Amino acid sequence: MKSFETKDMSTGQVHNYLQHAIAPRPIALVSTIDKAGNVNLSPFSFFNLFSANPPVCVFSPSRRVRDNTTKHTLENIQEVAECVINIVDHNIVYKVNQASAEYPKGVNEFYESGLTELASIHIKPPRVAESPVQLECIIKQVIPLGDGPGAGNLILAEVKTIHFRDDLLDDSGQPIQKNFDLVARLGGDWYTRVTPESLFALPKPINEPLTQ
Repeated sequence: MKSFETKDMSTGQVHNYLQHAIAPRPIALVSTIDKAGNVNLSPFSFFNLFSANPPVCVFSPSRRVRDNTTKHTLENIQEVAECVINIVDHNIVYKVNQASAEYPKGVNEFYESGLTELASIHIKPPRVAESPVQLECIIKQVIPLGDGPGAGNLILAEVKTIHFRDDLLDDSGQPIQKNFDLVARLGGDWYTRVTPESLFALPKPINEPLTQ
């Protein structure tokens, strides 16, 4: 086994190794808006669910490694503390990838990627109409993890409204996991797709003493 000390590595090397190892990572396609009404859309794979009561997701727009600049998503949230976390399935992943390009401030990635704006119910940023699940969120806290290149900014987003595409729920309103067709990020340019063939169920163990 080969070992590395992160203190002896460049930020780019640390980023590369960790992204390959800590995977797959779900993708938050985040829509935000600034105080002038300019919409931004950007994907983040430093993302997950952290609480159900209150319902809170966390994602992290990191500072750019090459020049230490911050991303428009973070800047918008500091002006308008709302966002939509749009979940990414295979149907939209190529358009999501296009939205990750670094466009100048004020450019609407909805138009550049070919995705469709859909008005949210309670907040200003629009939803992605093609996304299978859309989470309208209020920003509760922004936690900077550093001020150097590659430093993350943890965005604590409280989910206020959840939108599910109709075919993702059965007649009783329960999610049908195999219908989601989710994709996730790996290292480098790699993605993975959750297909019905790759799914398996594993019931929680019963908490009983082991028998000899």
